[in-house]
Amino acid sequence: MRTLKYYIPCFFAVCLCITGYTQNDFSVISSRIREQVCKETSDQVLLKNVVSFLPALKQEGYWPDIDYSNKDITKWKPGNHLDRIKIFAQAFVKEQGFYYNNTDVLNAIINALRYWYAQNPKSNNWWHNEIATPQSIGEILILLQQSTLPFPAGLEDSLVKRMKQGDVFNKTGANKLDIALHMIYRACIVKDKALMDTAIQQAFQPIEFTSEEGIQYDYSYLQHGPQLQISSYGLVFLTGEYKVASWVRGTPYALSGRQLKMLNHYLLNTFLPAIRGRYIDFNTEGRGISRKDILDKRGLAVNEKNSSLLEWAKMVSPENTTVINAASERIAQQQSPGYSIIPAHHFFWKADYTQHLRQAYTFNVRMVSNRTKRTETGNKENLTGKYLPDGSTNIQRSGKEYFNIMPVWEWDKIPGITARDFSSDRQTVVQWGENGSTSFVGGVSDSLYGVSCYDMNYDSVQAKKAWFFFDKEVICLGAGISSNASEEIATTINQCWLEGKVKIFSDGKETTVKKSYAANNVNWIWHDSIGYFFYNPANVSVTAQKQKGSWSSINASQPKEEVEGDVFKLWLNHNSRPVDSSYAYSVVPGVAVTDLEHYQFEETIVLSNTKAFQAICSKKLDIIECVFYNGGTVLMDDLTIAVNKPCVLLIKNVSGTNPVIHIADPSQQEKYILLSIKSKALSVQRSINVEMPKGQMAGSSFTLKL
Repeated sequence: MRTLKYYIPCFFAVCLCITGYTQNDFSVISSRIREQVCKETSDQVLLKNVVSFLPALKQEGYWPDIDYSNKDITKWKPGNHLDRIKIFAQAFVKEQGFYYNNTDVLNAIINALRYWYAQNPKSNNWWHNEIATPQSIGEILILLQQSTLPFPAGLEDSLVKRMKQGDVFNKTGANKLDIALHMIYRACIVKDKALMDTAIQQAFQPIEFTSEEGIQYDYSYLQHGPQLQISSYGLVFLTGEYKVASWVRGTPYALSGRQLKMLNHYLLNTFLPAIRGRYIDFNTEGRGISRKDILDKRGLAVNEKNSSLLEWAKMVSPENTTVINAASERIAQQQSPGYSIIPAHHFFWKADYTQHLRQAYTFNVRMVSNRTKRTETGNKENLTGKYLPDGSTNIQRSGKEYFNIMPVWEWDKIPGITARDFSSDRQTVVQWGENGSTSFVGGVSDSLYGVSCYDMNYDSVQAKKAWFFFDKEVICLGAGISSNASEEIATTINQCWLEGKVKIFSDGKETTVKKSYAANNVNWIWHDSIGYFFYNPANVSVTAQKQKGSWSSINASQPKEEVEGDVFKLWLNHNSRPVDSSYAYSVVPGVAVTDLEHYQFEETIVLSNTKAFQAICSKKLDIIECVFYNGGTVLMDDLTIAVNKPCVLLIKNVSGTNPVIHIADPSQQEKYILLSIKSKALSVQRSINVEMPKGQMAGSSFTLKL
């Protein structure tokens, strides 16, 4: 029999192993954090900043050019103090760097941290106090852990206590993750396993489907209520999750299984498709659309010298290396914007948002229903984005079509929208997102083609707007356009940077637009390798001239200097107080002006464009796409399709023996829709009572194979 003496040594041996293993986890995680933080800034920038900021620091630990009493909600000036200390810490721990283990730099860090602790500056924006500040302090202290030179233990203890900001359990989405990040820093500094357990659990908790803020069941991302934030907060979420996952890979905390698959799906199938070249769809940025350079995502690309989102994603999921490398090469402009793009069509029924991808172009649409919120104005940002979600279209070939155009935009002529034409931009009144006003907003998709619709009733303008997506072209229909407003009503086709000549075909002749042009019988317009074709001669206005503005006019924290640039702007005129006006045009990206006269369409036919229903047939693709605002019937040759309730349909293999029907309910309210199909040639006559998706899947597409 074994005695107690036998078990006592074994017990302590196991305890030592467990303790050693935990300590090793802390060491691994801390070293990876340090490595990433150090890679954030190049050696040249570090040297330049230390040379600039070190002599300017007063002996008391402050910089005279920083107003420590400032409480601004954006661009909070005291935050620069911690940014500069972090620069010092990076330079201090970078081996073989000019300031490595430099005592003058260390003393400057200590004095500056003491001053910060004593002053304890606060912003009127909780985010700076509960997220940005404790994150910066945590990164500084973790960097300094690498040094062999002494650091005041009392100061570290005080700063660690000061880091205890924010309630991680009461936050959601990206905000929860941001607080969990500085909890991880704190756990590494004090080597607290219980704190680390909680921090990691809370950091990964947002990787779950939710009907609140975060990843939705359609893989869109909503924050600040049901508001589209695929970039902005969605990018904060992606960056934080992959950052943490890269820190803890190979440890007991490693992200795996269903959560890892969800995170990868959001990155590869939602976020990256929103980027064309290196520029993201302006609709995904929320109020951030009003920030300079926000659309440029080149910092995400894999870079050996700097930390990046896609680098971390490869570390965590090496099986995705090929796809991630292709995206990185597009973003870094090492390959063309269409390189390795796989054609796809995504409709996000939770977000009222559409993505249509082809190698030649990207065409996305932003809508809003009474289930979602309009693009927010808040913190004095996005002051004039009142009409952004009213069917705005992001049409990209190179990707740079809208980059930094926002201060010179005419904001009631955002691409794709139908709105009142005011003499000056109108500021948004409702803060933090206004509720949408109609329920019939949605789309149907087979993952390659689709149709989206927006039953609009906003700001005294009503319209039935629909977009029909094919391979070479996107057809845009509008019907029932009515308003009692005194202003002219306009449907804007595009407003982007001017690139080269603008050609217009009207009255049987081709003309080059000098500055502006208006005509009632325009057949087509061409600009920057995109053709705009009108199914009936249209009342069109186009300008190709300089526009001026300022960033501060759309975002109070941005520069006040006037900026200007040459802009292409194309819109349809519906006059004032229109009744049942309409439009029908096709956008054909990637076409040369010399090919327009003999351009071969995908044999698309407008079957109907009324406020009752809108329908397009592509004979080449053998597809019919329909939007029924009421129950109704569509006829095509000997084919008859009828529904008893409002819905959207995508019918493939129309002339074949086995048609495939995709159906969706934009109102997300119907339990059943009766679908009838009749064809003498195919000897088909069927009526099907289709049970529509419900719960979180309401609004998604349902497929029938006949």
